[in-house]
Amino acid sequence: MRFQLFNNLKRWLMTSQAGADPLLQLRRQAEAALVDRAQSDAAFRALLVKDPHAALKTLFGTDPIPGIAIKVVEEQPGEMTLVLPAADQSELPDDLLDLASGGTTFASMIIYDAPPKPKK
Repeated sequence: MRFQLFNNLKRWLMTSQAGADPLLQLRRQAEAALVDRAQSDAAFRALLVKDPHAALKTLFGTDPIPGIAIKVVEEQPGEMTLVLPAADQSELPDDLLDLASGGTTFASMIIYDAPPKPKK
């Protein structure tokens, strides 16, 4: 489950799906996983409310969107929360662009040890 969301994001962004919004699908999948875990684990629920980025890292092994503000609202009995999407969602945030690009980072090019000596 940890990396399934990230693999899905890459796959969805690299292939076209008629009528499907890959970010919306990914968001729904992540939200469902977070809610499922919060419903069955009181400590995780408290963490999700207090520090959503730490909860993401706990559940998925990483925080895929560290630069995005996340608000968690816990509904109370007799309440209903309606979340309206942003009016302009035409551009991916930089954090998601990095994740979706499939490119390499500078760190992956650094050699941490001397190269092996050629065999004679």
